[in-house]
Amino acid sequence: MVGENCSAAGSSSRAQRNIKEKHRRMHMKDLISQLASVIPCNSKLSMPQILDEATSYIMHLQKNKESLERKKALLKGDDHPEPTVMNISTSGSTLEVNLICGLNRNFMFHEIISVLEEEGAEVINVTQFNSGDRVIFSVQSKAINSRIGVETERVQERLKDLIL
Repeated sequence: MVGENCSAAGSSSRAQRNIKEKHRRMHMKDLISQLASVIPCNSKLSMPQILDEATSYIMHLQKNKESLERKKALLKGDDHPEPTVMNISTSGSTLEVNLICGLNRNFMFHEIISVLEEEGAEVINVTQFNSGDRVIFSVQSKAINSRIGVETERVQERLKDLIL
């Protein structure tokens, strides 16, 4: 009699597991059909095909969203870099370069210093000031050789090519 209770309890728990598994499969089938209803497909697909199509469609939507966000930023002007203002002044053998630009500038500051050094100027002082979404650079330099000096026009042309 004890053996009968064990086998009856075993078959009862097996029946419960079978019912739970049947409910799980029905739930998965409902979820897959809901997924199939929101993806653009024209024919009946198998479960793996539905999952593949859904994955591809989600990736397509993400790319589309990113593209639309970039277009929106362009239309709002968020991606347009602030124009850079450059002023170069000389006094004897001293050359001063002042730049006002946006935070998303398209040049590296060391490139400015490299241009000055390549044109025969020694950098004496550099000042940087952040003001909201603008950065102000001021570079004071002097000619390495005062007899030769620094060609201001050439420096200005090279810097324009670099920052604009």
